Amino acid sequence: GPYCRNAGPAAPLLVTNSSAVTVLFNSTSHRSGRGLLLSYATTQHPAPLTLCFSVYCPAGCKDIHGDIWGNPSQGYRDTSVLCKAAVHAGVIADELGGQVTLSREKGITLYESAFANGLHSKRWVRTGRGWGPQLHPAPAPCGDTLEVAAFNASSWWHEVDALGQDRAWAAERAALGSTGHSWAAEPGSEAAWLELDLGSRRNVTGIITKGSSEHYDYYVTSYRVSSSRDGKNWRPYRGSGGHEDKVFEGNADSHGEVSNAFIPPIIARYVR
Repeated sequence: GPYCRNAGPAAPLLVTNSSAVTVLFNSTSHRSGRGLLLSYATTQHPAPLTLCFSVYCPAGCKDIHGDIWGNPSQGYRDTSVLCKAAVHAGVIADELGGQVTLSREKGITLYESAFANGLHSKRWVRTGRGWGPQLHPAPAPCGDTLEVAAFNASSWWHEVDALGQDRAWAAERAALGSTGHSWAAEPGSEAAWLELDLGSRRNVTGIITKGSSEHYDYYVTSYRVSSSRDGKNWRPYRGSGGHEDKVFEGNADSHGEVSNAFIPPIIARYVR
């Protein structure tokens, strides 16, 4: 080094016979940069390589210029805007920003698009071998799906089908992945809510919603979340340092899944 802007030293290739290399990278504050990119080659013993580094992302990265490819489970294309991808992955809140730890691992051939935390990533097919970043918060969130002990709702729709039979779009139909129709509130009802009883106090880090295409193109475009530890006293979710109830962006159709992260997480037994 040093590497300044687009000007590199005369001999940019670093050759070493060591099995480990540590790189200290200092940069100025930059909101929309793509981060640090490293590549390597070995002459004797090809081995998996993981490159890890940490970056601080400021608030307001959601609306910066640039695209992202991928989703949290797959990883992201290496040219994705880094801090914008971190918001999409739910590892930081756009309102506050935060520290993000990254590891660069062998990339995959197909990055499916996803809508999460108010951002839509793009679908991208890799035509050759390469690397892609994985985004990690500190500390890492839980990845397990929480079991729901019971569902409850303010109301549900009792549909009378063409044969005159009653079909209930009841609260227990709301479980993600259920076949057939979902939960739906009574038509015309105001301030409808769906309640999940997790059985015991749990750490809830996010939510995934999907519509119902069973005969109808039903989906929820936005929603609020509240939680309770005893089922009586409810607290609205306001996010990181928010003074107003947070409104989450929901679905735009009845087929796709939409993820939203809770930053900070919710500690509760009941969620509405």
